[in-house]
Amino acid sequence: MRQFLYSTAVVVFILASLGLAVSVHAQNGTEAEITFMEEKKKKARQQLRRLLSEYDLDPWIITQDVQIKVGEDPHSHPILTLNTKYLNDDVKQLSIFLHEQAHWLPDAKREAAIPDLRSLYPEIPGLPDTEGLSNEKRRKVEDLASKTYNHLIVAWAELDAMTELVGEEQARRTFKEKVDDLTTEPYSALEKRFRWYNNRVLKDPQEIGAVLAKHDLVITPEKGCVLKRGRNERHNPR
Repeated sequence: MRQFLYSTAVVVFILASLGLAVSVHAQNGTEAEITFMEEKKKKARQQLRRLLSEYDLDPWIITQDVQIKVGEDPHSHPILTLNTKYLNDDVKQLSIFLHEQAHWLPDAKREAAIPDLRSLYPEIPGLPDTEGLSNEKRRKVEDLASKTYNHLIVAWAELDAMTELVGEEQARRTFKEKVDDLTTEPYSALEKRFRWYNNRVLKDPQEIGAVLAKHDLVITPEKGCVLKRGRNERHNPR
């Protein structure tokens, strides 16, 4: 057994040095299962191509540079990066792709919308009170608040797109499942903010959508989370 563990460790080290992700599980003490990073990345690329062919995603593709990385959290900048967590769930992978694309909405418009969102939601769970804090710590809290309000915009854009593409019921179900997938009790301060802005989007799509419409951040105003407008209210097309 000791010799097997030693030889397995050597195999893991060699493959890792070659840039391969390795998952080793003993089977009856003699066999090893090895998962290659490139195989997962290939499957993820095939999945993304499948999504691009199955859905009309043109309105939501803001950046065309996309990369796949195994074991890394999805993120939008500097290059939109997806991972292989949901290779067996196209709908969740679609929602993550749309979420990261929404981070590329114009900075100036998103920044202009933040004061209105702040008026709508003056308190954010998971953020400390700034009273008595030093200027440096107060700036850090303010930066976290700004990022959270920005995520209200991004999450709403994601839900709006998903509602149009897969229907409201499935869009909402996927949203809730993804939030539960990515957080675990007891929730950290970061997880509390994450759950808060996603749940606010689910509960207040009209209120948040009205702010986004005001700042020209709604990609498909007549579809998705269709906003209710007053009799004399008109949407200014892009």
